[in-house]
Amino acid sequence: MVGRKAQPQGDLLLRFLTPRGSLEAVARKGQRPTGRSGRLSLFHHVRFQVYAKEEGLPTLTQAELLGRLHGLEEPRRFLLASFLAELAYRLASPEAAPRIYPVFVSGLRGIAKHEDPLLPLVWAGWRVVRAGGLAPSLLGPGLRLAGGRLGEEGVYLGEKGVEALRAALHLPGGEALPYLEEAPLDRLLLALKAHAEEHLGPLRSAKAIGA
Repeated sequence: MVGRKAQPQGDLLLRFLTPRGSLEAVARKGQRPTGRSGRLSLFHHVRFQVYAKEEGLPTLTQAELLGRLHGLEEPRRFLLASFLAELAYRLASPEAAPRIYPVFVSGLRGIAKHEDPLLPLVWAGWRVVRAGGLAPSLLGPGLRLAGGRLGEEGVYLGEKGVEALRAALHLPGGEALPYLEEAPLDRLLLALKAHAEEHLGPLRSAKAIGA
Protein backbone atom coordinates (compact mmCIF):
# COMPACT_ATOMS: atom_id res chain seq x y z
CA MET A 1 0.00 0.00 0.00
CA VAL A 2 1.52 3.32 -1.08
CA GLY A 3 -1.21 5.85 -0.34
CA ARG A 4 -3.70 6.46 2.48
CA LYS A 5 -5.91 9.55 2.71
CA ALA A 6 -8.76 10.12 5.14
CA GLN A 7 -12.09 11.28 3.73
CA PRO A 8 -14.57 13.53 5.63
CA GLN A 9 -17.21 10.81 5.93
CA GLY A 10 -14.84 8.41 7.67
CA ASP A 11 -13.77 6.48 4.57
CA LEU A 12 -10.17 6.00 3.46
CA LEU A 13 -8.85 6.52 -0.04
CA LEU A 14 -6.13 3.91 -0.56
CA ARG A 15 -3.51 3.50 -3.25
CA PHE A 16 -1.89 0.21 -4.11
CA LEU A 17 1.06 -0.64 -6.32
CA THR A 18 0.92 -4.17 -7.68
CA PRO A 19 2.76 -6.22 -10.32
CA ARG A 20 -0.25 -5.55 -12.57
CA GLY A 21 -0.38 -1.79 -12.14
CA SER A 22 -1.43 0.96 -9.77
CA LEU A 23 -4.90 1.07 -8.24
CA GLU A 24 -7.07 3.37 -6.13
CA ALA A 25 -9.80 1.99 -3.90
CA VAL A 26 -12.11 3.22 -1.13
CA ALA A 27 -12.23 1.55 2.28
CA ARG A 28 -15.69 2.31 3.68
CA LYS A 29 -15.48 3.52 7.31
CA GLY A 30 -11.80 2.60 7.08
CA GLN A 31 -10.73 5.07 9.76
CA ARG A 32 -12.19 2.83 12.44
CA PRO A 33 -9.48 0.77 14.22
CA THR A 34 -11.61 -2.33 13.71
CA GLY A 35 -12.09 -1.70 10.00
CA ARG A 36 -10.52 -3.78 7.24
CA SER A 37 -7.74 -1.25 6.69
CA GLY A 38 -7.64 0.43 10.09
CA ARG A 39 -4.46 -1.36 11.13
CA LEU A 40 -2.66 -1.13 7.80
CA SER A 41 -0.03 1.52 7.21
CA LEU A 42 1.93 2.75 4.22
CA PHE A 43 4.43 0.34 2.67
CA HIS A 44 2.82 -2.71 4.24
CA HIS A 45 2.70 -5.76 2.00
CA VAL A 46 -0.95 -6.74 1.80
CA ARG A 47 -3.24 -9.12 0.00
CA PHE A 48 -6.50 -7.39 -0.87
CA GLN A 49 -9.71 -7.72 -2.81
CA VAL A 50 -11.90 -5.01 -4.27
CA TYR A 51 -15.38 -4.80 -5.67
CA ALA A 52 -15.50 -2.74 -8.86
CA LYS A 53 -18.66 -1.03 -10.03
CA GLU A 54 -19.28 0.42 -13.45
CA GLU A 55 -18.94 3.93 -12.03
CA GLY A 56 -16.75 5.29 -9.24
CA LEU A 57 -13.75 3.84 -7.49
CA PRO A 58 -13.56 0.18 -6.48
CA THR A 59 -14.47 -0.63 -2.88
CA LEU A 60 -12.05 -2.54 -0.67
CA THR A 61 -13.73 -5.73 0.53
CA GLN A 62 -10.80 -7.58 2.11
CA ALA A 63 -7.27 -6.75 3.26
CA GLU A 64 -4.72 -9.05 4.90
CA LEU A 65 -1.33 -7.98 6.20
CA LEU A 66 1.44 -10.18 4.77
CA GLY A 67 4.51 -8.27 5.94
CA ARG A 68 6.06 -4.95 6.85
CA LEU A 69 9.49 -3.33 6.57
CA HIS A 70 11.04 -2.26 9.84
CA GLY A 71 13.06 0.92 9.57
CA LEU A 72 10.77 2.97 7.36
CA GLU A 73 9.12 4.46 10.45
CA GLU A 74 12.18 6.71 10.82
CA PRO A 75 11.10 10.14 9.49
CA ARG A 76 13.84 10.60 6.88
CA ARG A 77 13.54 7.07 5.55
CA PHE A 78 9.74 7.37 5.45
CA LEU A 79 9.94 10.54 3.35
CA LEU A 80 12.42 8.98 0.91
CA ALA A 81 10.20 5.91 0.60
CA SER A 82 7.23 8.19 -0.07
CA PHE A 83 9.06 9.85 -2.95
CA LEU A 84 9.91 6.47 -4.50
CA ALA A 85 6.33 5.29 -3.99
CA GLU A 86 4.83 8.33 -5.73
CA LEU A 87 7.23 7.98 -8.64
CA ALA A 88 6.54 4.26 -9.04
CA TYR A 89 2.78 4.70 -8.68
CA ARG A 90 2.69 7.38 -11.37
CA LEU A 91 4.64 5.21 -13.81
CA ALA A 92 3.06 1.81 -13.09
CA SER A 93 0.88 1.31 -16.13
CA PRO A 94 -0.26 -2.28 -16.69
CA GLU A 95 2.49 -2.64 -19.29
CA ALA A 96 5.30 -1.24 -17.11
CA ALA A 97 4.22 -2.51 -13.69
CA PRO A 98 5.77 -6.00 -14.01
CA ARG A 99 9.16 -4.31 -14.45
CA ILE A 100 8.61 -1.53 -11.92
CA TYR A 101 7.25 -3.59 -9.01
CA PRO A 102 10.40 -5.65 -8.19
CA VAL A 103 12.60 -2.56 -8.43
CA PHE A 104 10.24 -0.66 -6.13
CA VAL A 105 10.28 -3.45 -3.52
CA SER A 106 14.07 -3.69 -3.68
CA GLY A 107 14.33 0.07 -3.30
CA LEU A 108 12.10 0.09 -0.22
CA ARG A 109 14.21 -2.62 1.39
CA GLY A 110 17.35 -0.63 0.73
CA ILE A 111 15.87 2.60 2.09
CA ALA A 112 14.80 0.73 5.23
CA LYS A 113 18.20 -0.85 5.92
CA HIS A 114 21.06 0.97 4.18
CA GLU A 115 23.31 3.23 6.24
CA ASP A 116 22.73 6.01 3.72
CA PRO A 117 19.12 5.60 2.52
CA LEU A 118 19.62 8.19 -0.20
CA LEU A 119 21.81 5.74 -2.13
CA PRO A 120 19.15 3.04 -2.64
CA LEU A 121 16.58 5.74 -3.39
CA VAL A 122 18.73 7.18 -6.18
CA TRP A 123 19.40 3.72 -7.62
CA ALA A 124 15.78 2.57 -7.41
CA GLY A 125 14.36 5.89 -8.59
CA TRP A 126 16.36 5.88 -11.79
CA ARG A 127 15.65 2.19 -12.36
CA VAL A 128 11.93 2.85 -11.96
CA VAL A 129 12.20 5.64 -14.53
CA ARG A 130 13.93 3.26 -16.90
CA ALA A 131 11.36 0.53 -16.28
CA GLY A 132 8.63 3.07 -17.04
CA GLY A 133 10.17 3.82 -20.42
CA LEU A 134 11.53 7.28 -19.56
CA ALA A 135 15.27 6.64 -19.32
CA PRO A 136 17.37 9.64 -20.42
CA SER A 137 19.89 9.51 -23.24
CA LEU A 138 23.45 9.57 -21.89
CA LEU A 139 25.28 9.68 -25.21
CA GLY A 140 26.15 13.37 -25.17
CA PRO A 141 29.46 14.88 -24.02
CA GLY A 142 28.01 17.23 -21.40
CA LEU A 143 27.99 16.90 -17.63
CA ARG A 144 24.54 18.40 -17.08
CA LEU A 145 21.17 16.72 -17.56
CA ALA A 146 18.10 18.46 -18.97
CA GLY A 147 15.38 17.43 -21.36
CA GLY A 148 16.48 13.82 -21.11
CA ARG A 149 19.92 14.57 -22.56
CA LEU A 150 23.41 15.40 -21.41
CA GLY A 151 24.55 18.85 -22.43
CA GLU A 152 25.60 22.27 -21.19
CA GLU A 153 22.33 23.07 -19.38
CA GLY A 154 20.38 21.49 -16.56
CA VAL A 155 21.39 19.82 -13.30
CA TYR A 156 25.16 19.55 -13.00
CA LEU A 157 26.24 15.96 -12.33
CA GLY A 158 29.98 16.07 -12.98
CA GLU A 159 31.98 13.14 -14.29
CA LYS A 160 31.31 10.90 -11.29
CA GLY A 161 27.63 11.72 -11.39
CA VAL A 162 27.33 10.82 -15.07
CA GLU A 163 29.26 7.58 -14.51
CA ALA A 164 27.02 6.69 -11.58
CA LEU A 165 23.87 7.45 -13.56
CA ARG A 166 25.03 5.17 -16.38
CA ALA A 167 25.76 2.46 -13.83
CA ALA A 168 22.41 2.87 -12.08
CA LEU A 169 20.52 2.62 -15.36
CA HIS A 170 22.42 -0.28 -16.90
CA LEU A 171 24.17 -2.36 -14.21
CA PRO A 172 22.70 -4.69 -11.55
CA GLY A 173 22.44 -3.12 -8.11
CA GLY A 174 25.54 -4.83 -6.72
CA GLU A 175 27.69 -3.68 -9.64
CA ALA A 176 26.29 -0.14 -9.61
CA LEU A 177 26.95 0.29 -5.87
CA PRO A 178 30.65 1.30 -6.10
CA TYR A 179 29.81 4.03 -8.61
CA LEU A 180 27.00 5.39 -6.44
CA GLU A 181 29.17 5.41 -3.33
CA GLU A 182 31.51 7.88 -5.06
CA ALA A 183 28.77 9.95 -6.69
CA PRO A 184 27.06 13.24 -5.71
CA LEU A 185 23.82 11.63 -4.60
CA ASP A 186 22.10 14.95 -3.90
CA ARG A 187 22.63 16.05 -7.50
CA LEU A 188 21.49 12.71 -8.88
CA LEU A 189 18.31 13.10 -6.81
CA LEU A 190 17.74 16.63 -8.12
CA ALA A 191 18.26 15.36 -11.66
CA LEU A 192 15.84 12.49 -11.02
CA LYS A 193 13.19 14.86 -9.72
CA ALA A 194 13.63 17.27 -12.63
CA HIS A 195 13.62 14.50 -15.23
CA ALA A 196 10.53 12.80 -13.78
CA GLU A 197 8.59 16.06 -13.50
CA GLU A 198 9.31 16.91 -17.13
CA HIS A 199 7.22 13.88 -18.04
CA LEU A 200 4.82 13.44 -15.12
CA GLY A 201 4.26 16.90 -13.73
CA PRO A 202 4.94 17.94 -10.11
CA LEU A 203 5.73 15.24 -7.54
CA ARG A 204 4.12 16.26 -4.25
CA SER A 205 6.61 14.30 -2.14
CA ALA A 206 9.67 15.97 -3.68
CA LYS A 207 9.49 19.11 -1.56
CA ALA A 208 9.44 17.10 1.68
CA ILE A 209 12.81 15.53 0.90
CA GLY A 210 14.41 18.77 -0.23
CA ALA A 211 14.57 17.82 -3.90
